[in-house]
Amino acid sequence: MSGLTAVVGTAFGTTLLTAAPASAAQIRNNCEGAAVVRCANVEMPSTGVFNAHGRVTDTAGGTNYDVQVVDVRLEYNLNGNWTLLRDEMPADGWEPDQDVARTATYSCGSSARKSVRAKVYVQWRNGSTVTGDWVTTPTDPPTYICPR
Repeated sequence: MSGLTAVVGTAFGTTLLTAAPASAAQIRNNCEGAAVVRCANVEMPSTGVFNAHGRVTDTAGGTNYDVQVVDVRLEYNLNGNWTLLRDEMPADGWEPDQDVARTATYSCGSSARKSVRAKVYVQWRNGSTVTGDWVTTPTDPPTYICPR
């Protein structure tokens, strides 16, 4: 099929996605938390091109946290093991409200279909107390990219 760029498995079948050329389309995401919202996303910035995106946000009200994205990974499942496609470890430090980071892009070219996930490590601190957490996009059902 011409123009096919991503296949996302769903509980009832397969959904085909195409990207809007003007912006990155989120093809899978997961956000957790209330006081500190932590998100991992698989994005498609252009046709056949993918990356992982991480975001951590200190929400208004309550405790005031500094936040940072420490590690953003785009991984694929190879025989039951998650293997790196792209990895970004930004060195920009603590932010007062929100921090975001993306991996370099992965271009499918003629690659075979891959089951992928975004995996993001974020931290937040209040004074000298630092807390960290991994956030991962769901893998059931799988998120597929790069059909032949």
